Amino acid sequence: MRAIRRILTAAAITAIAAVLSACAFLPAYRDPERIEIGGEAYVSGFYENLWPDGIAFGEDDPPAFETEYRLWWEVMGAPFSLYCAQNKEALYWNPTIYCKESESEEIGAYYADTGNFDYSMGLYGDSHKDERIKLNGADTALLEKAISLNARIQENAGKGLLTGKKDFSDIEISIPCAEVLPVQPVFYRVSKDGFFTTIQNEWLVAGGNLYIFGSYDGDTDMYTAYIIDSAASAYMIALLNKYGLL
Repeated sequence: MRAIRRILTAAAITAIAAVLSACAFLPAYRDPERIEIGGEAYVSGFYENLWPDGIAFGEDDPPAFETEYRLWWEVMGAPFSLYCAQNKEALYWNPTIYCKESESEEIGAYYADTGNFDYSMGLYGDSHKDERIKLNGADTALLEKAISLNARIQENAGKGLLTGKKDFSDIEISIPCAEVLPVQPVFYRVSKDGFFTTIQNEWLVAGGNLYIFGSYDGDTDMYTAYIIDSAASAYMIALLNKYGLL
């Protein structure tokens, strides 16, 4: 059953990536690079491999304004002036965040500084994310070696054939399903304002090591995974044991 779930997950991710790649060429789905709001130019792209987190609007939150293809909300409580845009035709919540063009370098530097983030760990797919463990006092340098690599790999996986994929084959390995422990840890960081996070995807534990999850092949019953720094792997395994997640 676990293998079937993984096949479906991998297939869903592949399908979503393909749809998003195709939609990126359609005006209705292509995010505007620049928009004027209240006489001020706003741009996106300042948060690179981060994902919007803690920024959510629904039917009870009337937008600040609308454009032909999007609804726009002002993000309240942020340390900067931010707006959130959601495509009207989107099938799921997938917002794009905009900041003032005049402040984009400053804001980009703020969210690129790992000191403005808190690190956490937990189990993938749990229903109580508020119970995940905040790693206060942890060795963030070791955690960051693995988390930043994970972000680069996952961002690269979603790129289309025309966008120049990077090659991670030097750290790519195959692991038999029987060797992978039935636990799905997750390591990530969230900005202190609560609005951006690194991707919160599952990781693999096998042979006493931690790996970045890549994909599952049901025909061979094998996982594709990525090797992380050995010191980071040992440290993160120790954290999982310390908090009873292994």
